[in-house]
Amino acid sequence: MSNIRHHPKTETLAAFAAGRLDEARAVVIATHAAICTECAQAIEEFETVGGAFLEDAEPVALRDDALENVLRRADPGVNVVTPQKPAGDLPETRLPLSAYLEGSIDDVAWRAVAPGLSQSVLKAEGYRPGVLRLLKIAPGVRMPRHSHKGEELTVILRGAYKDEIGDFAVGDLADLDAGDTHTPEAIGDEPCICLIAAAAPLRFKTVLGRIVQPFIGL
Repeated sequence: MSNIRHHPKTETLAAFAAGRLDEARAVVIATHAAICTECAQAIEEFETVGGAFLEDAEPVALRDDALENVLRRADPGVNVVTPQKPAGDLPETRLPLSAYLEGSIDDVAWRAVAPGLSQSVLKAEGYRPGVLRLLKIAPGVRMPRHSHKGEELTVILRGAYKDEIGDFAVGDLADLDAGDTHTPEAIGDEPCICLIAAAAPLRFKTVLGRIVQPFIGL
């Protein structure tokens, strides 16, 4: 999608390519990369560089119980997340996110957490259970002002929002760090639907934000 204006930071893409992101944040990056040709190419280049380093590395002997330890720690319930080849306006059913939905976004069972704000929690490993979620913001509704204790990744799936950073539309990704403060407001005539994952709890600046935080769970 050529009109994408907001992308993950270079270090975030490198961490994804190296497998250093938790599952929740990896789903967000993979979904963006399935839409964004530029970021998909960057991930492929990072993976190529990483493979070259492995080929040049000196072999290291494994402990006798290495395989047993890996198998013991393996979690068969965790979905494998990989970006798909971008194809412009990729159908939502072909996004990596679709593996976490029962049907499509149109089939999501939304739960209201505040006037004009609904969410659906998705099952994925993160800094704590339930950190991956879909958020739906009604047109004209503004989220409580907040900052972050760690990284927050948000990709827009439908609609658009604006905040102190700029305007975000379908495919755009907000890659925010600790200390970044913003107040997203849905713009346009349709609800803004975002896929969001964080690496730490948010810091809400308003009384309303602190009230709804236990319900939002971020």
